[in-house]
Amino acid sequence: MTKLYYSTSEVAEMLDVNVSRIRFYEKKFNLRFKRNGQDRQITQKDIDILRDIILNADKGGLTLKGVKRKISKKSDENKTKNALRAKLLTIRAFLVQTLEDV
Repeated sequence: MTKLYYSTSEVAEMLDVNVSRIRFYEKKFNLRFKRNGQDRQITQKDIDILRDIILNADKGGLTLKGVKRKISKKSDENKTKNALRAKLLTIRAFLVQTLEDV
């Protein structure tokens, strides 16, 4: 069973980076980790974003500005896909309703 939230130290260990690097990327990329007092509660989705940042910044040779652009582009692509999916579901519902009316 997977956990819902991970601590900063757990995530740092998973991603093989220092805890300070997690905090640095949180600040630079305006990531919004849930907090419990001073402790950060990081979700699997947040870990995936951090992993993407680390791969592009540290190993991909991109600057932080380049990583932000790449992540923003990915986010825009996901928004477009979600909008298209919503339109297709609306069309599908219309077609199903039309078939039932016949």
